[in-house]
This record gives sequence, C-alpha cells and structure tokens, in this order.
Amino acid sequence: MKSKSVNFLQSIFQEHNSGLLRFLTAKLADPHEAEDIAQDAYHNLLRAKAPEQLENARAYLYKTAANLALNRMRKQRRQQHCEWRLSGEANGRGDAVSPEQAVCAQYELDAVLAAVNQLPESVRRAFLLSRAEGKSYREISTELGVSVSTVEKYLIRALAHLRRQCEPQRQ
Repeated sequence: MKSKSVNFLQSIFQEHNSGLLRFLTAKLADPHEAEDIAQDAYHNLLRAKAPEQLENARAYLYKTAANLALNRMRKQRRQQHCEWRLSGEANGRGDAVSPEQAVCAQYELDAVLAAVNQLPESVRRAFLLSRAEGKSYREISTELGVSVSTVEKYLIRALAHLRRQCEPQRQ
C-alpha cells in the first residue's frame, strides 16, 4: 500500500474513530461489537482503490459501518428467531419442530461439525473463539498470538471451507 493511503487512513482513524465508536455503540448497545464493526469498516476503507481520493471519506466510513451494523443486527435476529422456534415457543405447545425437522437439523449439525473438524487447528480455534465464544478479532489475536489480520484470514478460510462442505450439492 502506498504511503499516501496509509497516512490518509491514519488521519481518518485519529479524526473519526471515537465518534464512529459512539455511533456504533448507540446502534448496537455493545462496545465490543462496535469495535469489531468499526474495524471492519476501516478494513473496507483500506480496500478501496484510492481512499484518499474519496469525495467524503467520513460519510463512506459511517455508511459502511452502519451497513455492517445492520447486517450484524439482522443476523442476530435470525439467530434469535431460530432459537425461539427450536425451543418450541413458536406455538406455545412445545411442538414447533417435527421429528423429521429435528432429524434433518441434526444431520445438518453433524455435517457442520465434521467440516469444522477438518479445519487446520489454528483456523478451527479462531473460528470457534469467534462463533462459539463470541470473541472479537482483537481478543482472538491476543489469545492465539497472531495479528488481527491473520485472524481475519483464518475466519475467511474457515467460512469458505464450511460453505464448500455444507452447501447442498447442485447438479
């Protein structure tokens, strides 16, 4: 990356990070999630072709962060909805899931667990720390003794592998 882009990103970070974190914490009500989303937003800005040439980098950063936060909230709602349905509260009788659905769900879970177990140890640990324990990239990097960038690469690798292994076979 060019020195000009690095300097630009450093200045954007110094100028807007505290405000961005306040904005995200208000949306998400969790400072750790806000930090994760902010980091992802900066990463997106970093991947822009020439971030220093953006007409309004602050607006780009905030819009990206807002979209990432919205995606995270949608994901959490989907997870809560699935947990609610599986718990039997959907209809108040405790039979929201048929035996066939339970068997299918168990089969899918077994496939996911098998795919997770195929991952290299470091990638598997990073994935489980993120998804099972809800740790931030920064916490995972500290625990594994690797950079945050390496954690990101591990998670990208894990998700790509899981998609390949668990995606229904198309003919």
